Amino acid sequence: MAKKKSEAWVATITTASNDSAALAASLACEDVACVIDDKESVQVTIRGHSASDLRAKYNSTLRSLRASSEALSVIE
Repeated sequence: MAKKKSEAWVATITTASNDSAALAASLACEDVACVIDDKESVQVTIRGHSASDLRAKYNSTLRSLRASSEALSVIE
């Protein structure tokens, strides 16, 4: 079934880390919903108005998570 134009496109990323709060904090400037499921799991929900909008937000979110993860590994 085809999506209606008014329906949002949604992607969810779930990741585990000992620094889940720091990873979640790194997404403060992203247009995402972020939930720390427990002390080691972060669930990020991304919504876009179109497939290309979702793709752009997804890529930006992954870059933020990767940069944060790399910075945290250097600090530890």
